[in-house]
Amino acid sequence: MSPVSPQSILMVAGEASGDMHGAKVIEALLKKDKSLKIFGLGGPQMARAGMDVREDLTAKAIMGFAEVVRHLPASLRRLRDCEAWLKNEKPGLLCLVDYPGFNLRLAEKAHRLGIPVCYYIAPKVWAWNEGRVRAMKRVLRKLLVIFPFEAAYFRKHRIPSVYVGNPLVEEMNLKPVNRKAVLEDLGLSYSRFPIVSAMPGSRKAEIKKLWPIFLKAARILRKDCPDAAFIVPKSSGLAPEDFHGLTPDDPFFFVEGPAYDLRKACDVAWIKSGTSTLETALLKTPMVVVYKVAAVTGFLAKRFLRVKNVSLVNLLAGQTVVTELLQEKASPKRLVAETHRLLDQKDFRNRQLRAFEEIKKSIVHPSKPSQNVAREILKLLKG
Repeated sequence: MSPVSPQSILMVAGEASGDMHGAKVIEALLKKDKSLKIFGLGGPQMARAGMDVREDLTAKAIMGFAEVVRHLPASLRRLRDCEAWLKNEKPGLLCLVDYPGFNLRLAEKAHRLGIPVCYYIAPKVWAWNEGRVRAMKRVLRKLLVIFPFEAAYFRKHRIPSVYVGNPLVEEMNLKPVNRKAVLEDLGLSYSRFPIVSAMPGSRKAEIKKLWPIFLKAARILRKDCPDAAFIVPKSSGLAPEDFHGLTPDDPFFFVEGPAYDLRKACDVAWIKSGTSTLETALLKTPMVVVYKVAAVTGFLAKRFLRVKNVSLVNLLAGQTVVTELLQEKASPKRLVAETHRLLDQKDFRNRQLRAFEEIKKSIVHPSKPSQNVAREILKLLKG
């Protein structure tokens, strides 16, 4: 085998959130070493940061067991592409960002080729599928985690882990906003109530499941609250046409995500389970979490889950502070009922807000996560 190329990194991120986090790391890396060559699979933000993105995965992300099976041929083809790059271009490091179903398989291939693997944003094996821990221990040179408790968990399993801070704290503007000005910029009257941030996900498969629920719930809510308006921060890979069934009477406003200032200005949020729940907590917007996948996916998830709750907010709080409407519970009527609880019951709303503040305190890091990640990557690359 010919020697590796020490100044190159193969990086893989497969979702919109990973694209955002990966882009910050790439910027930090190239500031420290402009000679680095970074290539692989990612999205538009990573490309703008300076990565040679050979395929955009963020517009093609899939979810759930059933969906993974259906898209297996494309995933295997991408895996073969990455394996060929590892063999032929011999990068000095494989850097993986979240996306565990694909990335852990790729880590196995890199390990067999003698290429060190750094993993940023750990698979949530503490919540489900703990069987992955053994493989992670075997193939990962370093694991960079974003929640304080994860470092202790993985060290217990003898996986070299470093807590680098949570990227959302760095990437989000958490300062208060002028609600009136933010809404009027969108053409919304300050007096409209409630204003709902509706986020059914960044993948078309998610939208297909959740959007009909959101649309029906919006129409029910407007019977009680005729002035209600709905803001949809969408990812760059989506168009308003992907949100089917709208009529001119439906007051939905589509904006480019992540739209943090607008989301701060909302009275309540309807959020798909995932990173967006933690974003919403940091923005101090009360929320209802909704999630629905194919029936077989939901059945398997129930069998493998090791925790009571699925949303990051509840997991970090250590208790149920945000209502989770999952699978058969994800109905328009239940969503509207939970929305009224947040709007009408001050104690219930304030309990969420107090929990959000505690969560924020728990994940603040004294230095920028992207700088910490870049430093750890360069240690591996040069070591």
